[in-house]
Amino acid sequence: MTFLCKNLGIPDYYYKTKQKDMNQQINKVLSLFTIILLAGCSKEVFSPDAGLIGSDSAYASYSAIVSVKRSPTDTLYFQVDDSTRLFPRNFTDGKLVGERIVCDITVYKKVVHNYGYMTDVHYYDSIDKGVFTSDLSVSGDDGLDIIFDWMTGVEDGYLTLHYSTWWGNAGKQHRFYLISGTNPADPYELILMQNAVGDKHVEKGEALVYFDINSLPDTGGGYKILTLKWTDSAGKKESHKFKFKSRE
Repeated sequence: MTFLCKNLGIPDYYYKTKQKDMNQQINKVLSLFTIILLAGCSKEVFSPDAGLIGSDSAYASYSAIVSVKRSPTDTLYFQVDDSTRLFPRNFTDGKLVGERIVCDITVYKKVVHNYGYMTDVHYYDSIDKGVFTSDLSVSGDDGLDIIFDWMTGVEDGYLTLHYSTWWGNAGKQHRFYLISGTNPADPYELILMQNAVGDKHVEKGEALVYFDINSLPDTGGGYKILTLKWTDSAGKKESHKFKFKSRE
């Protein structure tokens, strides 16, 4: 399938991509297209130190993964990390409150009340949510490869992963599980599992998945070391450590 990428005067680019569910391609565009669009069409990744533009008329394009939230006064805002907020003045999709999205944005230096830097959203798409569970009976021994770039990380009580795995022509919906409680001595040790539901190994493709891990023991305002374990596509056992802080 071919998608069109348009972004702030940059020429149109066409990319071929593997969609996870071929019967829902139009409704669920979360695949290598999303990743290439943001990494290839945006100028840089947004961070609080990215050097914000100083006037409302000037702009710069950033890529970001954010949590969509709603304030007590019913204002929609984005949470970027454990402390940075954005106020998206042209975003009204309340159905995505409580979810993680990947977006292409313009960030201005102006701060809107307590809702953070004023922001314009040029593109956004929801990210697949995996199952965070302590049920040790879930199955999923199909390996995957985690890509450690700006899209993989732990922030705002979520673990977001940019991964690569095998897809088949049938485009089956894969299932992702993050299991806690496997190590009684360390509650912050987690195991990632993928169940490809019999999908054949035809082509490698990339996508995103996130897990809400805020039900882990409270970190008390500080950071704890979170250890993620998984099996890669070659069958090798892998692990990686992140810093985790409970969402406030």
